[in-house]
Amino acid sequence: MKRGRVKSNSGLNLREKPNGEKVGLLKHNDILDIIDEVTFYRVKTSTGKLGFVHGDYVESLPDTRQFVETDGEKLQASIDSPSDEFELMEYTASQFVGSAVKVDRDFAAHLNKVNEFAKARDLKIYVTSSTRSINQQVQGAIVPPATRSCHFIGHAIDMNLMLDGKLFNSRALRRNNITNLPPAIGAFIDDIRADEHLRWGGDFRTEDPVHIDDNFYHRKTLLYKAKLFSRVRQLNT
Repeated sequence: MKRGRVKSNSGLNLREKPNGEKVGLLKHNDILDIIDEVTFYRVKTSTGKLGFVHGDYVESLPDTRQFVETDGEKLQASIDSPSDEFELMEYTASQFVGSAVKVDRDFAAHLNKVNEFAKARDLKIYVTSSTRSINQQVQGAIVPPATRSCHFIGHAIDMNLMLDGKLFNSRALRRNNITNLPPAIGAFIDDIRADEHLRWGGDFRTEDPVHIDDNFYHRKTLLYKAKLFSRVRQLNT
């Protein structure tokens, strides 16, 4: 659902239908959910009131709301039938800290699962990288960037784990060191491994223990190429 902001400095009439009876007055910068889009918008205010406003006076906003609150069936749909379009969003959730997590909308459902795994183990996920520029050179990367990286289409994150305020980085998270770490960290990694779509980079041939992705290139090769093309097209328009 699209969102909007009232841009008229003098406010905006809320009507029961287009050109209908006035049922309220909105203030400058009020945030609205845009339900129907014609000459008038059918909207819901932050207090839950429904009505219509003239579209010329509402500025559309990107949808950056937390995906954890999204309906479970819609989340599953984004896994089962992902779009061929790249749609960048900022993901936030209870266990995610560090750099802003900017990913393709279809990856957010997977991150919800990662968030729940971390929550169950009382871990924080300190994100260091998410969607990357196609030609971006990653400072301090422990492995060379993949040519078909899930980072390019916003379907991967690099992270450290935090437990009781202590940070566990790439050196600590290496596969042969997991048994030396607190049990919660090993359990979290086992949760990732057990998921039917997610991959932990510590299991890669060239080990990358801070990496989590959904193996999108190999699972959905044609859609990966379509999303990559979509992203390039957006950058060039």
